[in-house]
Amino acid sequence: MKQGAQVLLIDDNPVIRQLLLESLAAESDVSSFSGAREALLKAQTEEPDLIISDFRMPGLSGLELLAQLRVSHPQVAVIMMASRADIHGPLAGAAPLVEEFIEKPFLVAETMQRVRRVLERIAVSKAMSEGANSTSVRGTLAQMSVIDLLQTLDMGRKSCRLRLSYAAQECHMLFHDGQLVHATMGEIIGEEVVYKVAGWPEGSFQIDFERVECIRTIRHSTQAVLMEALRLFDEAQRDAAEELPAKPVSRDPFASHELAAGD
Repeated sequence: MKQGAQVLLIDDNPVIRQLLLESLAAESDVSSFSGAREALLKAQTEEPDLIISDFRMPGLSGLELLAQLRVSHPQVAVIMMASRADIHGPLAGAAPLVEEFIEKPFLVAETMQRVRRVLERIAVSKAMSEGANSTSVRGTLAQMSVIDLLQTLDMGRKSCRLRLSYAAQECHMLFHDGQLVHATMGEIIGEEVVYKVAGWPEGSFQIDFERVECIRTIRHSTQAVLMEALRLFDEAQRDAAEELPAKPVSRDPFASHELAAGD
């Protein structure tokens, strides 16, 4: 999926800022700032799609930035970088307003994977808001999971066709005014399809925004189906974990550690 998102990156640490800037430049149109106030000024003249900000900074903190953004730019996605203590402390109440929390210190590669998933969701939402019948959106499930994808389509309240592919398997879903109404995968039809594909770890998707024939094989709401899919997925994960033998504890005092970006 082609990314055209406008991203504002804010961190008072020049090393971290440069590391993320170099990685983000290939994914989006990014502007970087050492402080939140100058980033807010930029946001007044150029509507951002995503803001990635440190929490503890001189002047305006990340939490104060978030409060102002929710007044001036309520739709902008925010990724907040902070320590574990801050995420579970002063930032705990802000969780519903933040797209992702990045715990410091972090590995740049892992952080970029999470940023790409947010950019994918932004791109899908943009395409849905345009609403053109000819619009087609493609992406990978490694960047945007099946659950995230279905939730985004549900919130968009658009009619579309969704095709999911993984290995030799392929499934098709129909959405009518945001509600999942029909799903097929081979001979499997209905809600059972969602339960089987919800845990696909990789693959690809294609969304074609168009009016669909109102075939209905799914009787429950999209949210109800997703809740059951998550329950079944978690149950399968627990069962798989219980079957694994205990992992021996490493006694190697020279075990290697990857370099991470911190404060």
